[in-house]
Amino acid sequence: MATTTAHNIAIELRKLADLLDREPESLLPRPEIAFSCKYGVGTPEQSKTLFLATAKVFPHPFTKGAQSYDDDALELRYTSDALIVTTCILQNRVCKLIEKEKIIPAVYDCEPLLSVLEMEAVDASIRP
Repeated sequence: MATTTAHNIAIELRKLADLLDREPESLLPRPEIAFSCKYGVGTPEQSKTLFLATAKVFPHPFTKGAQSYDDDALELRYTSDALIVTTCILQNRVCKLIEKEKIIPAVYDCEPLLSVLEMEAVDASIRP
C-alpha cells in the first residue's frame, strides 16, 4: 500500500473541492473516502502506526466499531449529509484476541488507541 503525507492529501482534496465549487448545485452521490490500514500496510506495528496517525486527523464526531461487512476489522466512521470518511484496520493488528470466532464474532481486548486527553476530546465532540 502506498502512503503519502497529510499535506499531499489536502492538496488533492482542495483540487477536488475547487472542481465541485464550479457546479455547486449539481446533485451527486454522497462519496465515501476510505483511509484503509487493513491490507498490505506492512508489519502489524506499521499498520497500527498508520491507523493511529489517521485517527488523530479524523473528522469529528465519529463512531468506532466493527465494520458492517467484516467483524474482524475495527472501523472509525464520520458521516455527514455530504460525505462519509472511514478508516479501518484488522483488529488483530491493534488488539489482543481473547476468544476466537465461533458462532458469534471473535472477542478482542483492545488497549486504548488514543490518549486520555484525545478520548475526552472525541467524547466531547460526540455529545450533543
